Amino acid sequence: MGLGRRALITGVAGVLVLGSLPATASATTWRYLTIKGLSRAGKVPWITAQIYDPAAKKSWPVMGRDNAVAKLPDKRTYEIYATLARNEPGESPENTVVLTTYKLSKGHDHVTLSAKSGKPIDLSVGDPSAQGRIRVHVRHGAMDFTTDDVPGRLYAVPVKRSGVTFAQGSTWTGSGVLYRLGTSYAGGIPAGVTQHVTKADLAEVKVTYRSFGDGMKVNPRCRGTAWGGDDEMWLDAPATLTEYVQPGAACKRELWYESSSHPLFGNVTLATRTYAKGTAPAETWNAAVFGPAAPGGYRTGDQLHYTPVNLLSDAPGNWGSDQFTIANVKLRAGTKALGLDAYEPDVTLGKSATTYHLDVTATRDAAEATLSDRVQVSWIFKSARTSKKTVLPLSTVRFAPRGLDDRNAAAPGSTTEIPVRVVTNPGATAHAVTTLTVEASTDGSKTWQTLPVVNGTVSVTNPAEPGYVDLRATAVDSAGNQVTETVSRAYRVAG
Repeated sequence: MGLGRRALITGVAGVLVLGSLPATASATTWRYLTIKGLSRAGKVPWITAQIYDPAAKKSWPVMGRDNAVAKLPDKRTYEIYATLARNEPGESPENTVVLTTYKLSKGHDHVTLSAKSGKPIDLSVGDPSAQGRIRVHVRHGAMDFTTDDVPGRLYAVPVKRSGVTFAQGSTWTGSGVLYRLGTSYAGGIPAGVTQHVTKADLAEVKVTYRSFGDGMKVNPRCRGTAWGGDDEMWLDAPATLTEYVQPGAACKRELWYESSSHPLFGNVTLATRTYAKGTAPAETWNAAVFGPAAPGGYRTGDQLHYTPVNLLSDAPGNWGSDQFTIANVKLRAGTKALGLDAYEPDVTLGKSATTYHLDVTATRDAAEATLSDRVQVSWIFKSARTSKKTVLPLSTVRFAPRGLDDRNAAAPGSTTEIPVRVVTNPGATAHAVTTLTVEASTDGSKTWQTLPVVNGTVSVTNPAEPGYVDLRATAVDSAGNQVTETVSRAYRVAG
C-alpha cells in the first residue's frame, strides 16, 4: 500500500542505446557491439535484446528497428538474448526468440542473429472463440529475458545451454472463460513446443470477483515460472469467470483493480498454489470485510521494525494493498511518543520490558472504494530486548460475513451472521484469547451495539434502509496483549 504517499501510476524509432554506466573518472575503455537480425523470410526485423555478463551478473538492454547497439565495458564472452519481430503490413506477424554467445574482441564488433532455424511454439486450447497471447521467459542466473505478450506466430531457435531454463506461458480469453497454459524446460531452448489441449486436460476453477466500489474493473493475473505474466483480461466487477489452468504449474494468483479515475489503484494477492486436473473448489475474491491480515512487525535487540501492510485484505485472507491509501502510524510507551511512522519503519527502544501502544489508521483516498474507507487498529503489547529477530506479539480480528451479494451487500432488514476469528502474527507465540468483544454500528459509528459471540459467530440485524454497517472488535489474550480494530463501512446494506 502507499505508505502515507499518494502514488500515481504514470518505443523509440531507430537505434536505442541503453545500459551505459554513469560517467566516472575511471579509465574504462568502452566497446560496442552492433546486433543485426534476419527474420525467417530473410527480412530485417525489429530487435529487442539483453546482453548478459554471467560473471558479473549484469545485463544491458538494447533495441532497434534494424539493428541494436550495446555499449559494453570489457572484452569478454557475453550471452545475447533477443527477440526478432516482424509485423509489417501484408505480412503475418512473427516473433523469434534467439540465444547465442559472442566474444567481444574489437573496439566495435558486429553480430548477425538469424531466425531461419526457429522452431514453432504451437499451442491451442480447443476453443475457437478464445484468443491467445504467449509470453516466453529465458533464464540464466540473474538473467530473466522475457518477451512481450505477442500476437501471431512465435518461434524459438533451439540451443543446448547448461543452466538455462526456457518457459512459455499463454493466456487465452473468451466470453466468461480464461485459459492458462504453462510449461518449462531445463538445459536451453527446446526444438519446438507443441501443446494442444481441451478443457478435459486442465484444472477447472470457477472464480467470483466481487465489487467493493463504483465503476470497478478487475484484472486476474498469474505469476510463476511458467506463466504469461500480466494478462489483458479486464472485467467489469462484479464478475464470474471460469478458468482452465495447466495442472501442476505453480501459480501466484493476483487480482488487480482499477476505476475510471484511478488506474491500477490496488490489488489482492493469494499465496502460490497449484491445481490438479479436474474441478477445483470455487474461489471468491474481494469479499468483505476488508481489514488487517498478517500484522507484520518484529524486534531485533533494541530495534523495532513495523511497516503498515496488508491492512485491506479480503475476507478469504487474500492479502490486499491500495495505491491510494494513506497510512498513519504512531508508537508510544505510556505517554511518551516514539519516532515510528509510515515513512521511517524503524525505532530504537529501551532494553527493559515495557508496554507499548501501536496505533495504525488506513484511509482510502479513492472515492470509488466505498467499503473499508477507514480502518483503525490499536495494539497494546509488552516487549523487551531480544537476542535475535523476534516477531511482535500482534493479532488481528478477521470478519467473514455470510450471505452478502456480489456487491458485498446485505438485504435491508435481514440478519447477517459473521464468523469472527483472532489471527496471531505469523511466527509469534500464540496465546489463548481470554476476552473477545464485538460491536456493530449502523449510524456511521455514532452509536455501537454489543453483539454476543456464540461459537465464534455474531449476528447483525441490518437496518431497513440502505446504508453501511461498521464493525469493531477488541481481543485480549492470556499474555495481556490486546488489539482493538474498527472498520468503517465494513459492508453495505442494499438500496
